[in-house]
Parts: sequence; structure tokens; C-alpha cells
Amino acid sequence: MRTPLVALLICLPSISFAQNYEQQIQYRQNAFSAIEKQAKVTNKALDKSQPDWLLIESNSQELAQHAQNLTTLFPQGSEEGSKAKTAVWNKPEKFNQLLAQMEQGFQALYQASNHQDVSAALAGLEQAQATCKSCHRSYRSRW
Repeated sequence: MRTPLVALLICLPSISFAQNYEQQIQYRQNAFSAIEKQAKVTNKALDKSQPDWLLIESNSQELAQHAQNLTTLFPQGSEEGSKAKTAVWNKPEKFNQLLAQMEQGFQALYQASNHQDVSAALAGLEQAQATCKSCHRSYRSRW
């Protein structure tokens, strides 16, 4: 009777640890999906003759927050069950640099939205989206 109980107590932390990764994988997939959707909506809003600056500001703030959150959602060991290539964990320097560039682009978009500057907002959005494409080519297993 004690042996199964001891085995369960030994395995329980690793089971709990694996569940944390599933949750982090889900969070990061949701963040990437939200980024894709909000970036499209924001781009359309910026293309209008009368941009909806409240929408753009709100979206850009959320985009920057998602990008910032992503920097913590790729811990070592969370590659199993992920759509990301193992290079994210094996060679994280460039990956982290691209995440930082994406966040900078969204921060530039947010600052431009505060000043209602269409060209600067588009430049920030373009910078962020360019890093998305670069990152997908290098680090995503399934497009």
C-alpha cells in the first residue's frame, strides 16, 4: 500500500509541472491568435479616412501587452505539445530578440495612437508584423 502512495507522491510534481506547460502553451497560442486578429482590425482602422483612435489606442495597448506576456510563456521544457520548433528553446537568443522587436513595434503603435499619427502608427504596426513573419519562418513548425 505504501509503494503506490510513494510513487504517486514522486510523480505528482511532474504531473502538475506538465499541466503548467499545457496552460502556458494555451496562453501563448491565445496571445498569438489575439495579436493576429487585433493587428488586422487595427490596420483596417488606420486605413480609414477618419481613424477610430479610441479603438486603435485600445488595440495597440492590448497588442503591446500580449507581446510582453509572450516573453514569459516559453520556459524550458514547454516545447512538448507546442507548434514551435525546438530552436526556440535550444537557441533562444534570436527568438527573444524577435519577441522584443515585436513588442517595440506595438509600443511604437501605441505611442503613435496617443498622438493620432497615422504614418507612425502604420510604421509601428509594420515593424511588429515584420517580426511576426520572420519569427514564423524560423520558429514555427506548422504555418
